[in-house]
Amino acid sequence: MKINNRQICSFVIKEDFKTFVKQVFKEVAANSVYQDNWHIDVICAELEKVMRGEYNKLIINIPPRSLKSVICSVALPAYILGKNPRASIICASYSDSLASKLALDTRKIIESAWYHDLFPLTRLAPNKKAINDFETTKGGGRYATSVEGTLTGRGADYLIVDDPIKPEDANSDLIRAKVNHWYESTLYSRLNDKKTGKILVIMQRIHQNDFTGHLLEIDKGFKLLKLPAMAEENEQWVIKNSITGKEVIYARKIGEALHSARENIDMLNKTKSTIGSYTFASQYQQHPTSRGVSIIKLEWLQKTFKPREAPLSGTKGFIRDYELQSIYSSTRGKIKLIVMSWDTAMKAEQDNDYSACVVMAKTETGNILLLEVFREKLEFPALLKKIKNYRGEIYQKYRHLYRYEPEILIEEAGSGVPVIQILKDECKIYAEAIRVEKDKATRLKSVSHLLETGRVYFPENKPEWWKDFERELLTFPNVKHDDQCDAFSQALAYLMPGPNMHF
Repeated sequence: MKINNRQICSFVIKEDFKTFVKQVFKEVAANSVYQDNWHIDVICAELEKVMRGEYNKLIINIPPRSLKSVICSVALPAYILGKNPRASIICASYSDSLASKLALDTRKIIESAWYHDLFPLTRLAPNKKAINDFETTKGGGRYATSVEGTLTGRGADYLIVDDPIKPEDANSDLIRAKVNHWYESTLYSRLNDKKTGKILVIMQRIHQNDFTGHLLEIDKGFKLLKLPAMAEENEQWVIKNSITGKEVIYARKIGEALHSARENIDMLNKTKSTIGSYTFASQYQQHPTSRGVSIIKLEWLQKTFKPREAPLSGTKGFIRDYELQSIYSSTRGKIKLIVMSWDTAMKAEQDNDYSACVVMAKTETGNILLLEVFREKLEFPALLKKIKNYRGEIYQKYRHLYRYEPEILIEEAGSGVPVIQILKDECKIYAEAIRVEKDKATRLKSVSHLLETGRVYFPENKPEWWKDFERELLTFPNVKHDDQCDAFSQALAYLMPGPNMHF
């Protein structure tokens, strides 16, 4: 019997998972160019071992944009069902929208003509084709859910968890605890057979006690595949071809990039300088480290500026210019926005919190300047009066630099709710209501990279308020009063470069 090239090609796609992945990529990422790399071989080889039952629990830690979801959440379920249309698979991600997108791509593959040619016994049941819950005519299928979703009545031979936590939730103890508890109380119990059932976790590291850290602590049965963006040691990977049986050795030296064609060392270093060393160590190096006792470091507060007290000679109209003086560099930028960020309190008794206001400016070059800080214990009527008057004071003081009245930011919770309403009704001052969903430490951590990477400048001649502000910032969260820190992180989040990332 003569075998043609098409039959050979189909055989290779069917029997070699990596070749199948490349075919899947063409289908679901038609507008992108597939860039082959050794790390894809390594991941596919490990997944083939799981499918063969060499081990049942695998964690893959890998940087963002490394094709992990296409491989593990799209191609793998389709491949499993092609080989065994009776297999039951549960796939979970941090959000319903992501879970649905990955499920839709898998369904698209299974319904493609080339897939039908490869796996003629695998067809979707006509009455069971929902995106998040489709079944084969043999009773297998793929069920998609978000982390913490209900799984009552569901059973699975494979549990696939892809990015269980959003990176911006990394520092939330509450969210991490919920995800870890959901696995123990709900997801793990869904395995049809605890002895043969497979569990796959694919994620970037985000915290020492994230889902990966928790699993490695409670279950020694997990195998860990860690692929940092930059090699931290000399690596050697031995891959056996699933068809020929031949072994190929891939080696990477210390400091080499994971995928140089897509993101070389210079690009990775630029990413590190942008997102900060802590985030880079976690999400890119898969090695989350402790920040230590305090969130903010003293060396992050060294960039300074000196305001020009008068218009420059030969200029007309309003001057919006600061000279930024730093031990690292000098730059100039016109102010495009000034905000007054308030953390409000209603009572002035000794043990009650302060009301605090942090005044900050953003330049056209994206730098952020801390102009001044107000902090005092005020009764509610005095607080309202202060907000109104202080806005006028700031406007008069800085109007040679910025021609508009500053925006007011107030947390839409607690005492902030009536403050926002009364300012609007009685003073015609429209404050920006900031909704808060994360704890205070998470808020400050989420903007700390702006300080670490030198985007925030502080007054060169330290004013009288500086000492208390600096002490609170450097000792948070181990402080009795954190009002200045709350106002500070709120302002930074509002002024953060790119889309506003409000709390």
